[in-house]
Amino acid sequence: MVLQRLARQLTTPSGEILGVAVFLLVAAAAFPRLLSPYDPIQIQGTLSMRAPTWGHTLGTDLLGKDVLSQIIYGTRTTLLIGASAVLLSLVAGTLIGLVSGFWGGSMLDETLMRLIDALYIFPDLILALTIVAILGPGRIESVIIALAIGHVAAYARLVRSRVLALRGAEFVAAARSLGASANRILVRHILPQTTDVLVVRSVIALSSVVLGEAALSFLGLGVQPPTPSWGRMLRDGFQYLATAPWVAFSPGFAIFLTVFLFNHVGEMIRDVLDPHALMARTPSAAARRPPNPTRPMGDATPVPTSKE
Repeated sequence: MVLQRLARQLTTPSGEILGVAVFLLVAAAAFPRLLSPYDPIQIQGTLSMRAPTWGHTLGTDLLGKDVLSQIIYGTRTTLLIGASAVLLSLVAGTLIGLVSGFWGGSMLDETLMRLIDALYIFPDLILALTIVAILGPGRIESVIIALAIGHVAAYARLVRSRVLALRGAEFVAAARSLGASANRILVRHILPQTTDVLVVRSVIALSSVVLGEAALSFLGLGVQPPTPSWGRMLRDGFQYLATAPWVAFSPGFAIFLTVFLFNHVGEMIRDVLDPHALMARTPSAAARRPPNPTRPMGDATPVPTSKE
């Protein structure tokens, strides 16, 4: 049923566009050397700040490097950091949520939730800046860890709420009566019931991580040269908006499209996994039915009254 709903979503016009966009994004990240027309770190001083032409589709930057090639190679950097940060936060948050929810109300649950609440005190960007400053700026590992920690709390709360709702279910009671251990109940019975919300949350979280990585690189704390990065490209071209807008516009538009894509893919997956959510957002047949032009406005049918 899930595969059928997914195929139905992909056959719609919006689904086809999203499918092609995801394919191009993954292809650019997986095979940048095949798609890139030039070496992204090759400096050509004679081609500095060239406007877009047939030879350089998106123009060149101050050092004469091809902007399109940097965008393509930057896709790998963005998706690598995004996928790694989301996976790390997914694993850590899920473990915390499972333990806290299954033993809800205990001292362990209170301790874990107070730590999770402490993470909510700081905005995501401020928390990421602090962690990167502690671990050392300019390292991909530091950026991944910083962005992952900022999303652990959301996963932990999401899983904990689902576990609290499921731990009193009949199938959990049946597993306990058969002598199943707590670890087996969590892994074999409760964890599979959380995969739908975790998948949707992970896809949408990718958009937030992409923005976070771009922000750190824009501030000079993220990926350092010569590794291509959309955020750093945006920073380098920001001061030339008046004379060479393509240098900053191209990475900015790539960031926008990627965030837009992940948000809509997450919504599509949510509709596939939870068709009731799609039905709730879709107007009913009665609401979509146009008014009958032959019927007068208001209630034209008299209400019968009983005679005394």
